[in-house]
Amino acid sequence: MRLVIRPLSTLCRSRRRLPFLLTIGALLGLAFILFNINNHRQQKPIKDPGYLDVRKTKAKTEPTVTTPILVQKILPGNKQGKWPIDEQGRSLKTHFLVLDWNGFFGSGANEGEKVECPSSGTTFAWTRQQNRVDDVDFIISHDGQAGMGIPFDRLQINNERQQYTMAYNFIMTYNLNDSYPEPATYFDMNIHLVDLLSPASVPFEDKDKDAYAVWIISNCNAHNGRQDFVQALMKEIKIHSYGGCLNNRQGYGARMVDNANAYKKYKFVIAIENSNCADYVTEKLVKAVESGSIPIVAGYNGRPDYHRYMPDHSYINIFNYSSIKELAEEIKRIGNDKKLYESYLWYKKHNKNIDELKKMPLDEKLKQFADVVGANITMMTEGIAGKERSENKICKLIRFVRQTPWKEISEHKKMPRADPGVACLPSRHILAHFDSNAAHKN
Repeated sequence: MRLVIRPLSTLCRSRRRLPFLLTIGALLGLAFILFNINNHRQQKPIKDPGYLDVRKTKAKTEPTVTTPILVQKILPGNKQGKWPIDEQGRSLKTHFLVLDWNGFFGSGANEGEKVECPSSGTTFAWTRQQNRVDDVDFIISHDGQAGMGIPFDRLQINNERQQYTMAYNFIMTYNLNDSYPEPATYFDMNIHLVDLLSPASVPFEDKDKDAYAVWIISNCNAHNGRQDFVQALMKEIKIHSYGGCLNNRQGYGARMVDNANAYKKYKFVIAIENSNCADYVTEKLVKAVESGSIPIVAGYNGRPDYHRYMPDHSYINIFNYSSIKELAEEIKRIGNDKKLYESYLWYKKHNKNIDELKKMPLDEKLKQFADVVGANITMMTEGIAGKERSENKICKLIRFVRQTPWKEISEHKKMPRADPGVACLPSRHILAHFDSNAAHKN
């Protein structure tokens, strides 16, 4: 240290100290300028397009419309904050907030009511307060028009926040093929599989002997004109009607609660929907299966395709007959022959333990069911058994966002719902079908 100080102190006392100090100052100034230039380059901001931007797009020949445009970029995972995600962009949240935009799906829940989702080990809470839009994870609306008022410009899908809507990101309906990420049907497969494999609670000998079939319906103006068809069928065979339509019997007034109890006493249950649309199969078939009787259904050209919901040779499809009279004769023939009748319930004859089956998880139930009906039938490969996971609709979405990166979800192109003119048969088609067949014969 002394070797450095002595020469410096000598130099400072000499007459050359002024030029020396000026040289040192210039060098220090140059170093300071270079440091600032380098630091400015390192701090230059990088434009990050990882956000949801809603902009107005205008075509030359079309009116101005507001269209959500996603401009997104994958960034490193964000495990901190209100919307934690992993490195792939999958949600790590364990509690979600769901806004019921038009009061349909969460109508039976109280504000803030918590729901558990066992499949993902998470929970969610309902809210109907639209001023909480900045905090919600999902906005649920019943249809496209109900979602038009959603403030898309306030929603984000990026590394910092992932907010999804039924009006833009997801479509979940009874349609098995067009739903994303998966359908939301009328079927609880945990129950439906057990009902299918359970033996009939009322044996053939004890079924009602006054009437062949039962019908319980309150909508007397169905789109497909089923009430006119049933009225025509009543002229051929005895049918007991407990509902508000064509009523000729008292005793079961409830729309749903008592249906299975009434159904099980009859050999056949008329389970025709109010419209004939692709995959539109509701509780009418569910309750008919629960009763252990043979369903009478209406499916034409895949609208709907009952092979997707039932084993083969387990129901009567009215469109398989050229006339109502021919159908009636077949119903009487089957209903008067025990062996023939029970051949339609063939899938109920097995060695499975129903009590044990009820305790099994869904995947194991499906394996047991496939052992009985076969793994390659339409119901298993393309139908309800392979597509319906039977849990709360919101829980399905939560499971999906925890398994799927947000970028993949945001880039998915939502398919519009099929036009009713394509997905459904025309109004009052049932009788028109039989009338057409009769005209061709003449």
